[in-house]
Amino acid sequence: MMRHQSSFQFAFPPELADMLKLLHHLRRGSLLNASLLSVDDRCSLRALFLRLPHQECHLMLSPVVFSTRVNTVCPADPPNLLIELEEVPPQTLALWDDVVIAADHFDALFVWSGKSLNNCHTIIDRSNKYDTIRQDSRDFLLQATSHRFPSPTLYNLEEGESMSRRLTSRLAPSHVDPPEQQLAHFERLSLLTSDELHRLRNKFRFCNDTSGDTSFRKWFWDVVSATSKVAKDGQSLTL
Repeated sequence: MMRHQSSFQFAFPPELADMLKLLHHLRRGSLLNASLLSVDDRCSLRALFLRLPHQECHLMLSPVVFSTRVNTVCPADPPNLLIELEEVPPQTLALWDDVVIAADHFDALFVWSGKSLNNCHTIIDRSNKYDTIRQDSRDFLLQATSHRFPSPTLYNLEEGESMSRRLTSRLAPSHVDPPEQQLAHFERLSLLTSDELHRLRNKFRFCNDTSGDTSFRKWFWDVVSATSKVAKDGQSLTL
């Protein structure tokens, strides 16, 4: 696969690129964002952040997202499916129609399924044919967090329901970036057909307001660009 490079990679030392993305998630995440948690909950998380090991603190900053892509052709009988989790960037463009997402954000666990997987039911009991994948994803998350304290809350979500905003609000809004930048920051998008890619971008057509929540690319260039005026508004890499 041809590797696409973004202008960001030429403007900043690659050794620090991951840290900058964590910083972007910190600014918009549960530790600082008043729209996600109450004041008391944020204070509690901050106290834990100062005490817990590095891996736990990393999860507080940014969710870890795993994706399982499945064949959405519904057979007559329940399929024998093996779950194959692949880590993907924690961004909105990871929410494909034909995937099950398993995400861990320290205090919250998410199992999310795309709309192509939500309408395949057996004729007899109307149970979804892909419930096995969802259950395997839940088991994976619960096993990985079995010794975590405090115990995280598990959310079972489907695309299109209002509660799915609990997950999308914790993902970087990469859907607002130009197409070439989307591919540079998430190379697996090249696996989608042009029609699938169009549908993926189109599902966020009502979520393009970046005044309150910016993508990593826009935030970074707003801060470091020589022509940027955001410094007058107090925006920086750390505040």
